[in-house]
Amino acid sequence: MNTEYEIWNLMYLGFISNAMFMVAMVLLSWLGFRFAAAIAADPETPIMAKIFSTAFYLIVGLMFYNTAQIGGAIISGAAEMMAELPEISSRGADLIERVESGFIPGGFISTALNVVIVVFQLAITWIKR
Repeated sequence: MNTEYEIWNLMYLGFISNAMFMVAMVLLSWLGFRFAAAIAADPETPIMAKIFSTAFYLIVGLMFYNTAQIGGAIISGAAEMMAELPEISSRGADLIERVESGFIPGGFISTALNVVIVVFQLAITWIKR
């Protein structure tokens, strides 16, 4: 059985690699907004450019969602392991409580943000001014 200290360490180790993917998703989302801005600035943009950009937004959105889900799984796994310990700190109890809040990566709020980003990119690309 793991100690609370070991569980915290394992959780943070998982966050290191997840953070690298999250940075990549932020950069790819930024690139998607650059595509959308370029398309919006040129009314003569070919339809294929809009279609390929749309595919890019959706793929990045799915990757972003998956990365957030992995982050949420890391937190949830740590909370489950802590819940099995005979004695935990107040911070450990707080983590267990927060997992259910929806504010963790992969929760309702991060998923809503992901959807807003993709819809915003699609709107910039497809809605005429």
